[in-house]
Amino acid sequence: MPYSLLNYINPVTIHTFYVSLFQATGVILLMVLVGVGIRHMVRKNPDHPEIREEDRAVKESPQYPRGYNILWWGLGILWLIDGLLQAQPPMATSMFVDMDVATNVTGQPHWLLVLLGAGIQAWTTHQIASAVFAVLIQMFIGVGILLGYRRPLGRIALYVSLLWSIPVWIYGEGLGNLFASGASWLTGTPGAVIFYITGAIWLLLPPKYWTSGKIAEWTRYLMAGIWLLLAVFQALPASGYWSSQGLYNVFRYNTLMPQPAIFLDPITWAMHQSSLYPVLFNSIMVTVMAYLGVMMLIKRTGKLFWTVTILWIFASWWLGQDFGIVGGVGTDPQAAPLALLIMLGGWWYARKVESNQPKAVAPLVARSVVKKLGWISTSVLTALFLLFGFAIPQVVVAQGDKPAPTPHYHPAAPPTTFNPHKWMQYNVKTKTVHLLLEASVNHFGSLAFDGYANGFMTITIPKGWTVDATFINEQVLLKNSAMIVPFGQLQQGGPFTPAFPGATSPDPITGVNHGVVQHFHFVAGQDGKYAVVSAVPDGQSDSGMWAYFLVKNVSKPQVTVK
Repeated sequence: MPYSLLNYINPVTIHTFYVSLFQATGVILLMVLVGVGIRHMVRKNPDHPEIREEDRAVKESPQYPRGYNILWWGLGILWLIDGLLQAQPPMATSMFVDMDVATNVTGQPHWLLVLLGAGIQAWTTHQIASAVFAVLIQMFIGVGILLGYRRPLGRIALYVSLLWSIPVWIYGEGLGNLFASGASWLTGTPGAVIFYITGAIWLLLPPKYWTSGKIAEWTRYLMAGIWLLLAVFQALPASGYWSSQGLYNVFRYNTLMPQPAIFLDPITWAMHQSSLYPVLFNSIMVTVMAYLGVMMLIKRTGKLFWTVTILWIFASWWLGQDFGIVGGVGTDPQAAPLALLIMLGGWWYARKVESNQPKAVAPLVARSVVKKLGWISTSVLTALFLLFGFAIPQVVVAQGDKPAPTPHYHPAAPPTTFNPHKWMQYNVKTKTVHLLLEASVNHFGSLAFDGYANGFMTITIPKGWTVDATFINEQVLLKNSAMIVPFGQLQQGGPFTPAFPGATSPDPITGVNHGVVQHFHFVAGQDGKYAVVSAVPDGQSDSGMWAYFLVKNVSKPQVTVK
């Protein structure tokens, strides 16, 4: 994760997120250790009938094709990576919603917008708990698959992955953008989750479907259909990819993500070239995907086919999907590596096995050694998680340490124009100022007031003046409110209370939906430093949605920006 993103996040939020994550993980690992220990004491005899039966079932099961192993281990590793990515600091703030989930709403039908809005609101209402749960469930899936190869634990993890994948595909990927205008493989359509679901279903099917070659046949037809459908999406005039702005906008979004220059430069090149030669670029993409689909249907899949496949998947993964993990809010490596995994494990190496005779494989390490290593490593991890989750935070608090105040960042390029009269009008004779507070996003896509985040807008009011404020929520997905609070409450991450009587929009904790207009007024009777925040407990202030509000002995009010 780019360290610069930490400047956008309240340290209190990061502290709470990781303490909660360590505590939950430590308790779960401790429960696992106790449960496994009790089970081990009951079944001390290695010749216990259940143990012998479990080992015999694994050893005497039909010989699977190589693709089964590729798919099993590949899914386990990718789920584990997803769990680690979900543990990044921004995932516990609404920055995750801004930069990841909210990007799925563009061009979606109304019914899906309503569904996405409800899901996002539910997530942000308990976003730290939601982030912790997402980390734990994906880590369980990954570890369960890797440790439960062809055993009940692995099958349980696969079933859990199916249950978890459904809400992720709906809310995290917007149904893979299949119903959005401009759906494209470059942006991840049909979604990485489709391949997770396919892989889990294939691995849960009875062995006969693998040994007979049915899995390979089904995967060939499935992937051929996906490539042909994606070629159609890319070629549709309504998608806009034949114009100079179509592909340009896809690549441009990736250039806004913080990433090393070695990753960024090729994307920038593709962005400029696609705007100059959009027809050429889009024709190549449509032709490549159509070629892959047709060749898979007619079974012409030799060296040329695989050369084109590898080059296309890697190029689209880099230039279009931006590897899926850069920018600090990536939750998975995107659809490209999953598609390749399904093509290799579910099709190319899943062809019919000639013999179903059991094939005994001698273990590389003795079972007893593996058990001892497992006990030792799990015990150490449990102790570390419990230490960091419970003991160390208590010591820090006892010593009187406090989280550092929220740091401020400097924008790369501030807006070139600013009209203060749009946001403020005042009357010196009546000592009244009319203030417009608009919940919006800034040019970085972050939550903001009046287009400015992280204190880059400062509102200065003369002491004793009456403030007549109008609040408008222009954010499509999140409920918002407006409240003037003491600046110290912002540094602490809340809870928020009005700094002056009446200095809040109605129902500030609940907030209002998109397009709702509210009015409130108050007297700025005490000089000092305050902040404008959204008091809805969704973490907006943690991701930068706040502005300075100063009350001073000055002659007239003003609005300034950095």
